[in-house]
Amino acid sequence: MTIEAVADQITVEVVNPTADKLETAGTPLAPRLDTLNGKVLGLLSNSKPNAEVALRAVAERIKETYPDLKIRLYPGSIRFEPELLRRAIEESDALIGATADCGACTSWLIHDGAQAEKAGVPQVTIVARGFERDTDTSAKVFGVPELRYVVVPRVFTALTAEQAADQTLPLTDEIVAALTSSPAAEATDAEEPPAEEERQETYTFGGATAVEAVDAFNEYYLDHDYGDGLPLHAPTREKVEAIIAAQGRPRDELILTVPPLHGHGTLERIAVNAAMAGCRPQELPVVIAALKAIHACPPPMNLSVLMSTGAFAPVILVNGPLVKKLGINSGRSPLGPGSGNRVNIRIGRAVALTLRNLGAWIPGRMDLDTIGTVRKNIQVLGENEDESPWEPYQVGQGFRPDDSTVTVLHSVGEWDLGSNHGPVDRRLHSLAARTPTLTQVGFMTSTLAGLLGNEDGLFYLLPPETAKKLSEAGLSKDAVRRYFLHNVRPRIADVIAPFIDFRERGLVRPEWEWMFQLSPEEQRTQSIQAFNDPAAINIAVAGHGTPKEFVFGTMTTPITEKIVGIG
Repeated sequence: MTIEAVADQITVEVVNPTADKLETAGTPLAPRLDTLNGKVLGLLSNSKPNAEVALRAVAERIKETYPDLKIRLYPGSIRFEPELLRRAIEESDALIGATADCGACTSWLIHDGAQAEKAGVPQVTIVARGFERDTDTSAKVFGVPELRYVVVPRVFTALTAEQAADQTLPLTDEIVAALTSSPAAEATDAEEPPAEEERQETYTFGGATAVEAVDAFNEYYLDHDYGDGLPLHAPTREKVEAIIAAQGRPRDELILTVPPLHGHGTLERIAVNAAMAGCRPQELPVVIAALKAIHACPPPMNLSVLMSTGAFAPVILVNGPLVKKLGINSGRSPLGPGSGNRVNIRIGRAVALTLRNLGAWIPGRMDLDTIGTVRKNIQVLGENEDESPWEPYQVGQGFRPDDSTVTVLHSVGEWDLGSNHGPVDRRLHSLAARTPTLTQVGFMTSTLAGLLGNEDGLFYLLPPETAKKLSEAGLSKDAVRRYFLHNVRPRIADVIAPFIDFRERGLVRPEWEWMFQLSPEEQRTQSIQAFNDPAAINIAVAGHGTPKEFVFGTMTTPITEKIVGIG
C-alpha cells in the first residue's frame, strides 16, 4: 500500500475506479418529415396504463392542425412482438411511442424506437420525468444516441386517464417538432444532468495516522458513489499493478463494455474495482468471466434487468476445478456470510463495483429500482460437484467437466422451500407445490402476451442429500426438471388476475380466452402449467447437510461463460 508520511501527515494514493471512455458510436436519426399532412402517424402503445390514452389524445390534437393525417394504433406489450413492430414501421411515416416510465419498459421502448430510426422512420418517445438518463443510455446502447423524446411531469401509472391526457397535450408542438424538424431545433424540458467533476487518474488522502488516511479515502469514494456503502479496500497502484501483472495481458486491453452505461472495461479498470473489493490476482478471471456473461445477455434484456424499477440482480454460479482451487464455498451456506464465504463475497463485490463504476449501475442513475434488494450485493456460490450424483451444471451447457465456468442468472426473488421428508414422490410434490410463481412475469408475458423465449424461469439449488435421494430413486436431473415443468401449477385465478385490464384492451392472445370465460369457482379450483419449456427450469446442487431446498426466480435465460486465465 502506498502510504507515506509527509509533513507530519500520513498519505495514501489510490487509483480512480471509473471508466475513462464510454461507447458513443451510433446511427444518425432518420430524416424528419416536411409536414405531417397526408402522412400516416403510427402510435406504439406498450400497454402501460394510460399509454393509449396519452397517444390518442396527442394524435387527435395534432390532427386538428393536419386534417389529412391518418392515425393508426399499434397496441403491443412492454416487449413488442417483432412482427407487430415490423408492421408498424412499414405502414407508418412517423411514430410516437408510449410510455417510458419504468426501467424495463423504457429500455424496450427505446429499443423499438431505435429500430424505427434505423429503418428510416422518424419517431419520438413519451418519457416520464426521472427516466431521462435511462432513456439517453438506452438510446446510446441501441445505436441511436440522438434519439428524440419528450418529457411528461409524472409517471402515467399514478394518474387517471384524464390526468394522463392533460399532462401530455401541452407537449403537442414539441412532439410535432421532433418528427418534422432537425435535431438542432429540438428543445425538451428534461433536467440537465449534474456537472461531472473532471476525471483524474489518482487521488491522495491524508491523516494523522494511516487509519485516518484510509478513512478519508473511504469517505470521499463513498460520497462520490464509487462504493457500495461498506468500507472499501484502498486500490493503491501497487495492488492494481499486482493484479494486472498476474493476468499476462496488456493493461489497456478492452475486455468488454460494461452495461448499462457501457463504459470501457479495460483490464486495468476492472483490476481497480477488484482491488477495491479485496480480490486476489487469481480471482480476477472469475470476475471477468462473470462480467462477460452479464454483457452477453441479449438486448434489450441486458438493460432491462439492470435498469428496471423491479428488484432484479445477478447471481453467479461457479463450476469446475477453480471452485476448490480458489476456495469458493459450495458446501454449507454458500450464499451466507462469514470467513468460509470470503472468496465468494470478494468476487461478487468486485463484479458489483465494476458494474457500478464502469456501467453506472447506481441507484437513481442507471439503476431505477423502486425498493431494491440485498441481492444487488451480488451473490456468488460454487456448485457442490463432489457430493452431487448428477453431472455438473456446466456439462449440461455444453462444457467439459474439467472446464471452469461461471453461470449468471438474473434473479427476480429467492425462496427457501424446505421439502417434505417422506418418500421421493411426496418430496417432489411438496417442492413443486411450494414453488412461488406469482412474482414471476414468465407465464404472463411469454404465454398470455404471446412472446417467445425463456427469459423468465426458475433456478433450483438442491442440497446433495435431496439430489442423492432423487438419483437413488432412478431420477436424472432432466427427469426432475420435467417433473417441475408439469407440476409447478398456479391457480388460474392467480394467473389471470394481473391481466384483466390487458384483456379489456385486447392484448391477450385468443387461445387463452378460455381461462377468462371460466366461472370464478373454476378459476379458483383449476390450475395450469406455469412454463411451456423445460429450458426455463434449471437445477444445480449446492449446500451441505439437512435437505433444505432453495429456488431463484429468473428474469433471463442463464448464461454460462468459460473462465480463462490464471487460477
